Amino acid sequence: MLIGIIRLALYYFYRLLDLAILVWCIMSWIVRPGDRLYGFYYKLGSYLEPLFLPVRKILYRLRLNLPIDLSPWITMILLGFIYRLLMVVIR
Repeated sequence: MLIGIIRLALYYFYRLLDLAILVWCIMSWIVRPGDRLYGFYYKLGSYLEPLFLPVRKILYRLRLNLPIDLSPWITMILLGFIYRLLMVVIR
């Protein structure tokens, strides 16, 4: 019973983070300073930035200076691996 609740909570937390990163990525293409949604975009980015920072450091050390920021997408992939690993460990 308790394991089921923990698994469900981890699932919803993982999906929430995944959706937040996706929304932030889409908003980064659309929202500009001065728009009505810029405050939400900025606040969401301030919460997600600690997740992106380690990936950005690794990409910088690998000297992958790409014209597009891949750290949110790589973070989503890594979160998926961590989630699946936690599900295996909990079983």
